[in-house]
Amino acid sequence: MPSERQSLGDFGERTAAAHLEAKGYRIIDRKFRVRDAEIDLVARDADALVFVEVRTRRGAYPGMAALSITRKKAAKLLVAAEWYIERHPDAANLPLRIDVVAIELAADGLLQNIIHIEDAVRPDR
Repeated sequence: MPSERQSLGDFGERTAAAHLEAKGYRIIDRKFRVRDAEIDLVARDADALVFVEVRTRRGAYPGMAALSITRKKAAKLLVAAEWYIERHPDAANLPLRIDVVAIELAADGLLQNIIHIEDAVRPDR
């Protein structure tokens, strides 16, 4: 039986996928896991391959879901993206980016806001 946290995350991922699909994205993979990293959604946006981190928060201050990406989490996302490309070599020639979709819910669980930040995580140069 899934925990409340897992159920909240699954709801957020479904909501984010529907939001992205409404914007014309095509979801091609979900919950890609490697070692201790995971990519929630993998999508195509025109010719770009997009790795999507979904952050869902209930009853938090506005913007807290989007701000919850730490340096450590960003590093894990970059590693997971590299693993995805290694396992899907046909994707290596596509433009790549990592987006964040933040799902904000009221304390009672009603959807308050969806924030989509394109190209939110980039490697340090």
